Amino acid sequence: MKSLKTLVLGTTVAVGVAGFAAGADASAHTSYKVQSGDTLSGISQKFGKDYSFVSSIASANGISNPNLIHVGTTLVIPDGTTTVRKTAQPVQKQQVQQSSTYKAPSQQKQQTTYKAPVQQKQQAQTQTKSYQSTQKASNASSYQGSSSSAKAWIAQKESSNSYDARSATGKYIGKYQLDKSYLNGDYSPANQERVADNYVKQRYGSWEKAKQFWLANGWY
Repeated sequence: MKSLKTLVLGTTVAVGVAGFAAGADASAHTSYKVQSGDTLSGISQKFGKDYSFVSSIASANGISNPNLIHVGTTLVIPDGTTTVRKTAQPVQKQQVQQSSTYKAPSQQKQQTTYKAPVQQKQQAQTQTKSYQSTQKASNASSYQGSSSSAKAWIAQKESSNSYDARSATGKYIGKYQLDKSYLNGDYSPANQERVADNYVKQRYGSWEKAKQFWLANGWY
């Protein structure tokens, strides 16, 4: 006498009687006792179903492996209707949550570094004014024109501001007591002013420095 535990190998699968009892569908209409050589696909075809009905039988009887069944096991054959459960998709949900809070790096950078055109224009104007003020101060400190107080001071010391003044030897001429060779015979006030400015510029760089030299040496 063969034991009920005899396994049908190959395409045949073993499931305990207790497993069947736990997984049987109470609403099924038909039952079937497994015979030697049976497979779930063959049983499905016996009841006029195609191979896709195998999963319905396995589910109704709690069979985890459709390729193994016990000889002598009574199977519940469902009425053919099945219920498909849809599982949640946490991955997709997580993607939705991320997309709702994500910020592109370029947007974050624009938010932290963007400056309105008006602010940029104001900054440029401020920098320009600052540069112009510095430039004016620099020009004023090196001014060499006829309005220099140092120039007037030297003229007073040299000739008491007289364009007609002459040295005792006649070598030095005019308001700034220039060597007459510098004037090239033109003793006019305009030429005296022009030659005096060129002389001081080339020798001292400014009337202020010429005055400093005069104070140290009594001439320039």
